[in-house]
Amino acid sequence: MTEFLTPLLAALTATFLAVPLVFFIATRASLVVYSMAGQPGNRHIYWIYRSPLLIWLFDRQFISSLILLFQYHRLVRLVLGPACADKQGKRILQVSCVFGDFTRRLAACYHRIGQVFVFDIMASEVRHASRKLAAHRVREGCAFFQGDAAAMPFPAGTFDYVVNFFLFHELPGAMKDRVFAECLRVLKPGGVFVYGEFHKPESSLATLWGNLYFWIFEPYAREMWTWYPAAHLDPAIWRVERRTVLGGYFQVVRLERMGETLPMPAL
Repeated sequence: MTEFLTPLLAALTATFLAVPLVFFIATRASLVVYSMAGQPGNRHIYWIYRSPLLIWLFDRQFISSLILLFQYHRLVRLVLGPACADKQGKRILQVSCVFGDFTRRLAACYHRIGQVFVFDIMASEVRHASRKLAAHRVREGCAFFQGDAAAMPFPAGTFDYVVNFFLFHELPGAMKDRVFAECLRVLKPGGVFVYGEFHKPESSLATLWGNLYFWIFEPYAREMWTWYPAAHLDPAIWRVERRTVLGGYFQVVRLERMGETLPMPAL
């Protein structure tokens, strides 16, 4: 029995130590390398989103669920709920590709009854998302675009719904504001923008864990604890709802654009 347990425990220990190390290399370490090399442009984008191999390796449902403390499916339902409940042939934009089954669930709701547009800055992510939807036979009715979410090529008021799932915490501060403003700009009057993100936890223990995780892996994520641009929007133009999940560790924000002709807010 001992001869069996010893190598098993050794393998489990090695795996437990190796996974965070590989994740660190694929995320935080890439920012350090880009900074030291003085690489211009998009230095905030981790290797995990640049390399087709790393995308394939980390796009596993159990990894996404683990990172989101097993709240992945609950958060997906909250973010996609308004869009998937409306089945009137609407246009919906997903800003940034997502690991896990978020895009597949969105496409499954809309690919036969509306139009789904998926937008990401990385060509490798766009190709991966397209192949993933094709494998699940929900590629039909979906359009894929590559570009900067801070300057999207769509006219103002194009989409009935805009969604993103844990994008903002990976962006530097000023870029958060620009992407947020773009998501509002492309929304139709009466349209809805919903995003899921991190939030400052209510308990001190969860706050300690969040600080540790962000310090090691995601240096821009802690800004989500204080970044809330919806607070500066005109309540006569924007109806805002904010819901927290898991003791405040996560948040889902819903913004509805009201009226016919609305000016863009200054951020």
